[in-house]
Amino acid sequence: MKWATLISFVILISAHFGKSDTNRLCEHFTEVKEEGFKAFVLVALSQNLHESGYEELVLLTREITTAAGACCGENPSADCSKNEAELFQSAICASNEIVNKNNLEDCCAKTGDERHQCFMERKKSIPRHKEVKKTYSAKEKCEAFKDNRLAYTGAFIYRFSRMHIMMQPRIIIDFAKRIGDLAEECCAQEENLDTCFYEKGRPVRNYLAGVTAQSHSLCAISKKYGERVIKAKKVAQYSQKLPQATPEEIGDITQKITSSVFTCCSGDSVKCMKERKQIIEDVCARDDIVSRTKHLAECCKLSIVEKGHCIEHMEPDEKPADLSEKVESYIKDADVCDKFAAGKDLFIGGFLYEYARRHPELSNQMLLRIAKGYEDELTKCCVTENPPECYGKADEKLHAAVQDNLSHFQKICALVSTQGKAAYEKLMVIRYTSIMPTASFEGIRTITYRMGGIMQECCAKDQSKLMPCAEEKLSDLLDETCAENDPATINKNVEACCNDFYSHRRLCFLDMKPDTESAPPEFSADAFPITEALCTMSDADSLTASINMVIRYTSIMPTASFEGIRTITYRMGGIMQECCAKDQSKLMSCAEEKLSDLLDETCAENDPATINKNVEACCNDFYSHRRLCILNMKPDTESAPPEFSAESFPITEALCTMSDKDSLTASVKLLYEVVRLKPTVTMEQIKTLTDGFNALKAKCCADENKQQCFETERAAFINTSKGLLTA
Repeated sequence: MKWATLISFVILISAHFGKSDTNRLCEHFTEVKEEGFKAFVLVALSQNLHESGYEELVLLTREITTAAGACCGENPSADCSKNEAELFQSAICASNEIVNKNNLEDCCAKTGDERHQCFMERKKSIPRHKEVKKTYSAKEKCEAFKDNRLAYTGAFIYRFSRMHIMMQPRIIIDFAKRIGDLAEECCAQEENLDTCFYEKGRPVRNYLAGVTAQSHSLCAISKKYGERVIKAKKVAQYSQKLPQATPEEIGDITQKITSSVFTCCSGDSVKCMKERKQIIEDVCARDDIVSRTKHLAECCKLSIVEKGHCIEHMEPDEKPADLSEKVESYIKDADVCDKFAAGKDLFIGGFLYEYARRHPELSNQMLLRIAKGYEDELTKCCVTENPPECYGKADEKLHAAVQDNLSHFQKICALVSTQGKAAYEKLMVIRYTSIMPTASFEGIRTITYRMGGIMQECCAKDQSKLMPCAEEKLSDLLDETCAENDPATINKNVEACCNDFYSHRRLCFLDMKPDTESAPPEFSADAFPITEALCTMSDADSLTASINMVIRYTSIMPTASFEGIRTITYRMGGIMQECCAKDQSKLMSCAEEKLSDLLDETCAENDPATINKNVEACCNDFYSHRRLCILNMKPDTESAPPEFSAESFPITEALCTMSDKDSLTASVKLLYEVVRLKPTVTMEQIKTLTDGFNALKAKCCADENKQQCFETERAAFINTSKGLLTA
């Protein structure tokens, strides 16, 4: 398939939508060829006929394509003057089976614009199809791809369109192209197919997830916050991209783009593409703007297929040489309050334009917060005795907010760089489980996995692009999450953040405290299923199971102490090793018994009163309640911890010659000292320290000069540990 031709179809059909040509279908069919026409038809049918299967839609696609192709014959019918939407709907309504299956009787009883509006309204009510993906091996993918590329990408279009009913066809077709290109690249090699699909597929998966979240976010924002926020967001974006443009020019461009957002989010794909194409043509026809730009001028030289994508993703141009560093007139002029009172929205919009064109290194959300902060400052200052003195300090406050935001992302990047993406993901697992303890494991894992991917991608960029990349993508993810779930069913804190100002949502989630009011699920065997499946898990599945266990445990006690976590997690390995050797019928009783024995030994061999009053209370509780009491224990923040000492960590070359038993004892000693130093230590901190300890041991025990290696690495490990535990 000629994919450039295919994509051009979704643009070209809109160019002629309003024309009175007598044979528009033939013209379109000729321009895009048969396969291009089929692709667009398949997207449209898949989004509208959610009760129809893939094979059924393929047959209908062929029928519609044949009808369109016949318009290029010697005797075209009167139907050839129809636009694409009319053609699709007529073909659908001609099949009683499809009409009945998809409950389209009411729509098909109408004609013309009424029928079209009926289809559009019905499309909005179609529930998103959350299809469970079947996993195919790389070999199976390549067999299907080599057998028929069109069928391979067509199946993707069908599945993805059903899952994203309101998404623009141009996006889905772009995705299909990337999926096809990935298969073409990987299937051309003989070996390492799985590795290729995984490694080469990572940027493709990230791109799909990012663009999908961006698309969903934009529509969610337009629905929840309306035109004012969308317009402000677009003003910020294009003021950065086109710093040479005047405020009037930016206002004209962004007003048209804002209008198209609402059209495209309505699900009317043909009208959406018509408006988008018109905007592109209008912008590129403005020689007065294009001649003053670099990237826009380059985009406007491209074909109609490439222009839109280029403009949407173009980098900011260089700032004009005569542009001042600060927005002087907004912080020094004496008549600021008069201008503000004369028209708040217009004045703040001008400030946003001026600030954004000076700061391409800031995210849209940061720019909107700055505009809101400046508006709040003026609201406060303009009623004081000396307004200029008051609002003259606004720039310092806004700069401080920028530095705080940038520092936040830099710290995350430092974590990802030193400890890896997984460390950040696990930290977010605990963080988001503590603020949303009733959320599902699958939901938390999906969000945190995507957050890890976003930060890994954005941290690899230049510092000047870190904030725009990270905050944009993380905000898109939160917007998508708030839109696809009912926040009120999670808890009032999440509901409040999802209803906060658009630009403040992410900060609201960052500031959210652990939810200690929601009724958590009862702790039971189902919380962490102890079955024979644990005995045969792969390393990857075992890690996922461990994360699941941490999530379940944290959901019961968002501020859980290490004692409870250690009891369940760090002894689980030894318990399961023993119990896995038993029959399946005895597995559950074995594990439960061993866990209870562990608590009994702890209570019997120590004086609980010397530990703390919480441990004492649990050890004196009913025998059958002991374990649950420990699980519900709060962190001990009253006992005075010991001073941090390097001697707390016995890290020497003796570790290399220890028996398994002594090595285990040393590891337990390390954990013991960690808990003494910081009773409120988190699972993430423990994992970080133990991973670092194990890596140090493996490195130095393999070194020829073990003693020197341990002395060098030990100092670094102690400093890292001290910083982590005293933070």
